[in-house]
Amino acid sequence: MKVVVILALTLAVVSAKTPMIKLNTGYEMPEIGLGTWQAKGDPVKQAVKDALEVGYRHIDTAYIYENEKEVGEGIHAQIGAGVLKREDLFITTKVWPNGSNQKKALEMIHHSLKQLNVTYLDLVLIHFPRDDYADTYKGMEDAFHQKLVRSIGISNFNRGHIDHLLKTAKVKPAVNQIRIHPTHNDADTVKYCQELGIAVTGYSPLGTGKMIKNPTLVAIGKKHNKSAAQVALRWQIENHWITIPKSVNKKYIKEDFEIFDFTLTKEEIKTIHDMKA
Repeated sequence: MKVVVILALTLAVVSAKTPMIKLNTGYEMPEIGLGTWQAKGDPVKQAVKDALEVGYRHIDTAYIYENEKEVGEGIHAQIGAGVLKREDLFITTKVWPNGSNQKKALEMIHHSLKQLNVTYLDLVLIHFPRDDYADTYKGMEDAFHQKLVRSIGISNFNRGHIDHLLKTAKVKPAVNQIRIHPTHNDADTVKYCQELGIAVTGYSPLGTGKMIKNPTLVAIGKKHNKSAAQVALRWQIENHWITIPKSVNKKYIKEDFEIFDFTLTKEEIKTIHDMKA
């Protein structure tokens, strides 16, 4: 009984710590998730387990990452251990567009469902605006209408790509996942997505490691007793973007999650926004 109470209290704390973004589909998406790009096999399985233990409730993967099976195994290990329930978790994956079409997109989604061993996905994105991506998107819409997917969206799309897609799309994208970090804020795309009611996820939020020793971020971090990485991630949270840092090191997975106990000043946010490469 005591163990159950402790677990319930832990889950309540996790829920309270993780802010959510409400998508245009009505579903809520945790504002921080674990990225899994370039992570495979046992390391990614363990990283997912560690992240869920730490408190993450959002895992980001993709068909092309070739790690959905291991990601699924990590998820189900923690579900089996009572750490969380499937409905507590937000799973994002992506359809690879090269050579794809409406039929193939739906087939890829079925493949992802099987690999992840789940009955539905929270979010599926078209990975890049390649080939006839409008036709590929139709397959994602099919999955949405079949309730295999709760929300669908896009990744690496700019203003022009979005406009082209919206000419034929029946379901507005819920999310656009783009590269964002302090020296690459992609302000024009972000602004356009916000105008359209499309949430923004920033991938590579640490600039594939370049931000962790950035002197501006280090200096701001010292004022808050935080690392440069935590400052870079907090900057995205302050802007109401979703962020998906990637690591297979439990220490850094935990550190990346510890960004909800401080806030940046308006001046610090502007300083970070204005940083140059």
